[in-house]
Amino acid sequence: RKDAAKEVVDFLVETKRLHKLLDLIIYTTRTGFKGEGVTFFGLKAILKEMEECGYRYRSDLKKVVYMEKNEEKRNDWGFLEEGKVYNFCFASVDICGNSKLVREYDSLLIKETYKNFKKMVASSVESRKGRIWNWEGDGGLVVFHLDDFINQTALACIDIMSSMIVFNAASNMVGEDIRIRIGLNAGSAEYKNDTASITSDSIEETKNIEKKHTEPETISISKHTVQHIDALLRNNVLFKEVNGMNIYQMKLPIRR
Repeated sequence: RKDAAKEVVDFLVETKRLHKLLDLIIYTTRTGFKGEGVTFFGLKAILKEMEECGYRYRSDLKKVVYMEKNEEKRNDWGFLEEGKVYNFCFASVDICGNSKLVREYDSLLIKETYKNFKKMVASSVESRKGRIWNWEGDGGLVVFHLDDFINQTALACIDIMSSMIVFNAASNMVGEDIRIRIGLNAGSAEYKNDTASITSDSIEETKNIEKKHTEPETISISKHTVQHIDALLRNNVLFKEVNGMNIYQMKLPIRR
């Protein structure tokens, strides 16, 4: 049995799937197997060594995950696997009239203003456990996966749009107000460590909603996504047809 166990562990190490064995061992220890209690000797030592290496077991996910340290924000939330498909909610955030702004204002002022904008977006997104997967100066793609991720995306988008008043007053270096638009869409994608290279039909739909079917200072939501948003938020969503597409739009201020 010892030789068989060693072969199994060696195989999992070689194929980089040892974490799956740890997931199973810890979960089975805590919940039992087919109604029977299970004890794995030495598990406490394993858990201690895991923590020393920066990992811990999350009961809600039933997985061993990497522990983010201090201000570190991992695009994989510490547990997504390369090549696997997951469900997400995406939001495409963009500054309206970027070309005009770049032509009319000093490049240093534009650079500083856009840097401040990204910082503001990151703060709103990360406070709700989201991540920025791709950013290109005047906007980018933000992604949510944990907890009630569709509502978290909607709330983060509202945070961002609401913050533009303060942003324009305190962090905007150019001579006119910055206006933004946001497209929101839930769907799936195959995860890659290079998140800027991740593509999927859902991501493309998100970008299309934002660029072609969203007015300035508006949050647009796809038809299949709006159904999963909290009823209080749906009360502030209006159905519209924009450029031939049925879309649901939200404008601020949000009523209670």
